[in-house]
Amino acid sequence: MSRNLRILFAVGVVAVLVMLYFFNPVEHAFMPKCLLKAVTGYNCPGCGFQRALHATLHGNFVVAARYNLFLLIGLPYLLAVIISDLILQGEARRRWQRVTHSRFLLLGYVVLALLWWIVRNLLGI
Repeated sequence: MSRNLRILFAVGVVAVLVMLYFFNPVEHAFMPKCLLKAVTGYNCPGCGFQRALHATLHGNFVVAARYNLFLLIGLPYLLAVIISDLILQGEARRRWQRVTHSRFLLLGYVVLALLWWIVRNLLGI
């Protein structure tokens, strides 16, 4: 990925985080809604992600877990991927990517997301 594209991505991420910090998705209709939930009535693995991230940015981890427990599990992994792909360079990047891009970790993440999708709809959470 080119340097300019990385900078643009980073600016976009920061812009989204700033927006989610100042605008609570529960209170503002302009925040995007889940199309899958609107069509089927079922929660996808990411449903509640915006609300959970808003709560996390304000330090309300219990509230964030109520909105989407998978965020608290998946966010550290996603941050590690972002760091390994966009920030680190050279040998440090290769070392991190051996971990973050390993088949075991990627498969584990996908399996956890699928299990979360099933469990949250069976239990209604």
